[in-house]
Amino acid sequence: MLSAPRGCELRVMTDAHDQGLTLHLITHVPAHEPREEDPHYHLFEQVKARMKRQGLWRCVINDNYCGGNVELHHSHIEFSQAGGVDIDKVNQQLGLHLDDDGDFQEWIESPGNLEPLCAVHHRTHFGVHVIPGPLWEPLRYRAADVKPAAEFIPADELDDDDRETVVKTTRTTTVRRRPTKSGEVEVDKVEDEKTKVKVVAGHHTVEEHVERHHSVDKAAVPRQRAPRRTERKGFFSRLFGRD
Repeated sequence: MLSAPRGCELRVMTDAHDQGLTLHLITHVPAHEPREEDPHYHLFEQVKARMKRQGLWRCVINDNYCGGNVELHHSHIEFSQAGGVDIDKVNQQLGLHLDDDGDFQEWIESPGNLEPLCAVHHRTHFGVHVIPGPLWEPLRYRAADVKPAAEFIPADELDDDDRETVVKTTRTTTVRRRPTKSGEVEVDKVEDEKTKVKVVAGHHTVEEHVERHHSVDKAAVPRQRAPRRTERKGFFSRLFGRD
C-alpha cells in the first residue's frame, strides 16, 4: 500500500480518458413571435454589420477547430426564451438597468447579448447549442495541445466508422553534444513528437497539430582526447637528425 511521508499528502492523478454521455432533452419554449417578424430584428442585423466594419466578424473561440460561416449567438438569453424571463433578475445578475420590456427586447439584440461564433462552435460538432454548458465553456480557454472537453455526435453517426478520430503521431529524435568546463561532453537526447488529429463528423473535418518537446536522455561522458598528430619530418630534419 502506498504511503506518503509524514506531513505530505498522497495525490493520485486520474489518467486522461474518454467518457460517453447521452442526453435526451425536452426543451420548453415560451410563446414568441416568428423570428423574421420580430420588430427588433433590425437591431440584430445592425450589430452584425457593425462587427464586420470593425473587423470583429470572427469566431470568439478562434481555435484550430473553427469552421463554417460566422453566426451571431445569443450568449445570455436565447431569443426563443425571451418571453419567459424576469427582467429584475436579469438586471441583478448582469448589472443592467433595463426599465421595461422594450428595453429588454432591445438588449436581447444588442452586443451585450450577442457574440460571433463559427458554425462548428455554434450549432454543430463543438456547438454551444448541442454541448452542455459546463463542458462547452472550457472551449473558450482550451490550451492548444488539449482535446476539447466534449464533442457532439448525432445519433445517426454514432456507429459511423467515418466519424472516428484518426491520430497520427510522428516522433523525431535529435542528439546534441556540447563540451563542458570539466572537460566532459554533455549529451542531450531530445524527442520531438508531432500529433495530427483528424476528426470527421458528418461533413466536417478538423485537424489538430500538437508539438511536444522533451528530453528523454541526458548524460555526461569523458571528453575524448584527440590523437596526437605525428608530423612528417622534413628533408633537412631527416638528414641532420633533428626533431
